[in-house]
Amino acid sequence: MTIAVSVVVNPSRSVLLSICAMAAAAALAAVLILVGADELNLATRLQIFSIVSISSVAAVFSACQTRKTFHIDISGIGQIRLTQYSGVSVFQKNAGLALDGQSGLVVHLSPDSVLWPQFLLLRLKPTAGMGLSIPVLPDCIGETGFAELSVALRTIAKRNADGNIID
Repeated sequence: MTIAVSVVVNPSRSVLLSICAMAAAAALAAVLILVGADELNLATRLQIFSIVSISSVAAVFSACQTRKTFHIDISGIGQIRLTQYSGVSVFQKNAGLALDGQSGLVVHLSPDSVLWPQFLLLRLKPTAGMGLSIPVLPDCIGETGFAELSVALRTIAKRNADGNIID
């Protein structure tokens, strides 16, 4: 059985929706504290409202800024090649290595990666430089692609745990 997989990992819409919903709930709570908490003085209510409002806007802005698309290629022997298609490359910032959408960078699956049935947190490290974390949910790829990627990554993780690391 081959573990060769090639998938495009898009940013998760459900994560963005969750962050926006939490920010909206926090903003609503701030408004309710501002209007309805009579036991607090006005200065305290304004401080709480300001802090929560700024935090909510920052959370949504941050979530929208970090949306990147990755192409993950896993060869039949378990070599992982990562290409970034959008935004400024984290690898370029940290290691001076560019991912330009034309070529990929060989990375290794870190042992602290999370491989759950419906959630993958890929901790990928190049041979030089700092690593990168990529959260992958089924809505990032599609059900069949997610299952194939999950099986391939579990096989690679098992090989790495047994000491058979592929370069």
